[in-house]
Amino acid sequence: MDKIPYGQIGANNAVLFLNGFHFVNGDMSHQMQANHHCAIVRDNFIQCVLYDSGFSPARLRGIEYIVDNETFQSFPGEEKQLWHSHSYEVTSGSLYEPGLPQVVDDAIMATLLTTYGKTFHTWRWDQRENSIPLGIPELVMGFTADSQLHPNETQRRDATFGVNSTAIRKHRQDVGIRPVAPIPGADSWRQGFCVQLALANTTCNITKGLPAGC
Repeated sequence: MDKIPYGQIGANNAVLFLNGFHFVNGDMSHQMQANHHCAIVRDNFIQCVLYDSGFSPARLRGIEYIVDNETFQSFPGEEKQLWHSHSYEVTSGSLYEPGLPQVVDDAIMATLLTTYGKTFHTWRWDQRENSIPLGIPELVMGFTADSQLHPNETQRRDATFGVNSTAIRKHRQDVGIRPVAPIPGADSWRQGFCVQLALANTTCNITKGLPAGC
């Protein structure tokens, strides 16, 4: 991953604001907008906090970790199935940075094109109308082709931020940001493997490791 020529680097500095879309792994009809506030930890690693809205107040939706293609390639197969590619999100215009100069957006998107994300939503889709995020986190994925993301989601985002996703898509094509083939193992749902979290009850030894007398 090339260095992104914008902002400060550090875990406490959220220097990227990315707006995009996710779906619950295993059910593409469960779609949602995600607003990412990201910190560049290292050249090959970005971490993001996700909210359901780009404006305050907003619900804390989850987290996403982003790595470059070399790092992703080094993962074992079991780990790769948790990650999704970003190529389509970038080239389609569905991933967008509100408020940044075009030249900055171009540079960042060219970098994100070959990255991969692992994303968990702690505010579950089936709890979206609830005032408290009940239940366990769920693994979500990114879209990989046209016709997957519902047009209403894009239209709402475009209206909110005053942008045109079709124009964004065309511009990125014009400046040479073209699709790249994902590394095998990413987007595992496309091969019919949909990993999801579940609770497991176990027997606990609550005294193990405690000092004598506890």
